[in-house]
Amino acid sequence: MDILIDFDGINDSSKKEWLLRTLKLMGIGFQTIDRPQTVEEYNQELEEGEAEILRGNYITNEQLRKEVAKW
Repeated sequence: MDILIDFDGINDSSKKEWLLRTLKLMGIGFQTIDRPQTVEEYNQELEEGEAEILRGNYITNEQLRKEVAKW
């Protein structure tokens, strides 16, 4: 699943660059285009997300808290 980023709302170019590098480093997909998502794309993302959950590809809130505490 990708996220859509509104780069026009980020005025500082160094922050834009930092955000792009961080997302790439973390392997997070993103789009920088300004077109609305179609219903088909939305439904596809929902199906992909549900498939990830069914595969067990998620962490619980408690697991996330423990991971963050290690940082």
